[in-house]
Amino acid sequence: MAEDQDIYYRHKQSLLDSKTRQVCELRMTKKDGTPFDVQFECDFVSGESGDPDQIRIAIINISDRKKIEETLKASEEQLRQALKMESIGTLTGGIAHDFNNIMGIILGNAELALEDVPEWNPAHFNLEEIRKASLRAANIVRQLLSFTRITDQKLQPMEIAIVIKDALKFLRSTIPTTIDIEQNISVTNETILADQTQINQIMMNLCINASQAMEQSSGKLAIIVEKVILDDHSAKAYPDLKSGRHIKIMVGDTGPGIDPKIIDRIFDPYFTTKEVGKGSGMGFAVVLGIVKSHSGTITVDSRPGKGTNFSILFPLAQEKAAVETQTIQEIPRGSETILFVDDEISIVNMVQRMFARLGYKVETAITPQDALERFALNPDHFDLVITDMTMPQMTGVDLSEKLMDILPDIPIIICTGYSSLIDEEKAKELGLAAYVMKPINMQETAQTIRKILDK
Repeated sequence: MAEDQDIYYRHKQSLLDSKTRQVCELRMTKKDGTPFDVQFECDFVSGESGDPDQIRIAIINISDRKKIEETLKASEEQLRQALKMESIGTLTGGIAHDFNNIMGIILGNAELALEDVPEWNPAHFNLEEIRKASLRAANIVRQLLSFTRITDQKLQPMEIAIVIKDALKFLRSTIPTTIDIEQNISVTNETILADQTQINQIMMNLCINASQAMEQSSGKLAIIVEKVILDDHSAKAYPDLKSGRHIKIMVGDTGPGIDPKIIDRIFDPYFTTKEVGKGSGMGFAVVLGIVKSHSGTITVDSRPGKGTNFSILFPLAQEKAAVETQTIQEIPRGSETILFVDDEISIVNMVQRMFARLGYKVETAITPQDALERFALNPDHFDLVITDMTMPQMTGVDLSEKLMDILPDIPIIICTGYSSLIDEEKAKELGLAAYVMKPINMQETAQTIRKILDK
């Protein structure tokens, strides 16, 4: 190579000028054309008179060493990326806890106000919009937690066509009108085992990324959903899939395409070609993680100037999706005594008013120790305990264990905005009656309370 030849002659000249040993690394080529790495060393050798009159050159093959160095470098990069993901997960968990507490205050007070304001009042519509926005905000936090693998996803049978159509309705208001959206959804009631929130996130990431690729000019975004059958031969092209019936989702655009030099890196965390402020490089990495967690596979086909097509395959599920009833259910009420524990005074005040309106007698405590002392004075006075998980001096789990030591059959609901120490499965193992994620929703929480107390 011309560049390596220049290095070779430059180091020889440096030897002549400085009279000192020279060392450098070069790329050389074998007779068959195969390149290999060498360490080039040159030095003077003294003759009989003691004067340096000869040049000694040593060429050492270091190809194996270079491969080891590259492997170690790649491992270090993977470790750095893993530490970044761990840091993001920790940060997201802390944010989720505080954010869900705040959203709980907003949602709860909006629901209380909705009961006070008649439907004909213009304020009723505004309050309903606040309630809906609060639920959407809480849902976004759950998505963030799922991306960092903090929360357990719930895979349930769902009709994929309905979910994708709903996602496209939302996307239409997000994507510029200069971009046409064409959808060809040939499936009807076919189901896959999936988490609806995460399927929505896949569509959002792929479609918005495609629209950004076409933002300099008009273009077309095409979404195709169809059923495909992989036989034993065709399934070999997808190492993560088995033969059988699958749902195929294709998202394509007419943008500039992806440079072949980087197409193998687009699913790497933090890799992005976008300007600062236009992307974190997490989008495709998130999509890949979700697809794999759903036992699926994703491939990309792109050529410069010819656009990009992403294809996702999910195994078809045998189970049918649960039919949601659209009837408005009346919020169940009761008259039992509830002890509610939370260190956030605004949440305590809001929940106390909320449960009191449902007919319950509510006693509150803002510290676990206060709750424990009050409970110990008269355990039989309380029919149910609802406690926050993350509190000073004592966690909700610790408090629950102490309460059950006093009265083993006391039903306890544990609530959390986020905690790495508790989830629904752990709550069951500990003998707790229920596990509720904040923000507290009046309808759902009232139903959970009634279900527990009616046992």
